[in-house]
Amino acid sequence: MRKNLFGIAILASLLFIGCTDEKEEMIAFAQKDLSAKVSYPKQLKILGVSQPDSAFGDTYYSKSEVEGIMKIMKLVTTSILKRTNNMTNFDPNDYYVMSLASRQMATTEEIRKMVLQSDKKGEFSGWKVKIDYECKDKNGQTYRAERWFFFDKTCKNITRTFELPLP
Repeated sequence: MRKNLFGIAILASLLFIGCTDEKEEMIAFAQKDLSAKVSYPKQLKILGVSQPDSAFGDTYYSKSEVEGIMKIMKLVTTSILKRTNNMTNFDPNDYYVMSLASRQMATTEEIRKMVLQSDKKGEFSGWKVKIDYECKDKNGQTYRAERWFFFDKTCKNITRTFELPLP
């Protein structure tokens, strides 16, 4: 009986260690991919990284994820409106506003898919990781964003990414 319990404990420990290593590899891979996507990788500052979570298709988001994304987009809109005094002082030369609005519009397609398909939970398709970061864009302007990385079941390939601007 003791041998069985001991064997089960060792097996559970090995499985836990294996999962932990795989999760750390996914996070490292996502960070490397992010570094390759930004204009100035040496200026990249990681602000936060989520633990890998199960993905059920790359357009399915849990209710709390949808709420979080919508809150972020509302904050971005509020930030733009505040900076432009509800668009009464809109200045097309204000690079911060134009960049933030441009990044928000690029995210709109993802949100449209999310709203239309997020209630359709598919089969387990892999994993997802979120990274919040700060960096400089091609014009040297500092910006903040949250990038989502979707991995396949093997945890070795990123199948899709998308980015949310952060105000």
